[in-house]
Amino acid sequence: MEAYDLSLITSADFTPFVQQPVEIHFAENLSVQAVLTGVTELNGYSPLERKTFSIELQTTGDHRPRNQGIYRIIHPGGKFLDVFMVPIGHDAGGMRYEVVFS
Repeated sequence: MEAYDLSLITSADFTPFVQQPVEIHFAENLSVQAVLTGVTELNGYSPLERKTFSIELQTTGDHRPRNQGIYRIIHPGGKFLDVFMVPIGHDAGGMRYEVVFS
């Protein structure tokens, strides 16, 4: 499986996949199903040519919060990304996480 170049990825790489399943690898032997629930363009500074943006993921049925840290996401397009994820809360559906690309 191929990795995305994080310096080239944009919000447009995620927008078509909102409400689609993704897989989050919290450890080598621990993967959890999630849904990409949103993509938000931000007004923050980025040294890259792309705009700053964030994505929100929600685990499906897994309410156990994980610590913020670097985890692997399997993108619906078939590639993977190792990104810094922050837990932002839980609801009836599962735990919600945010990833900011700046």
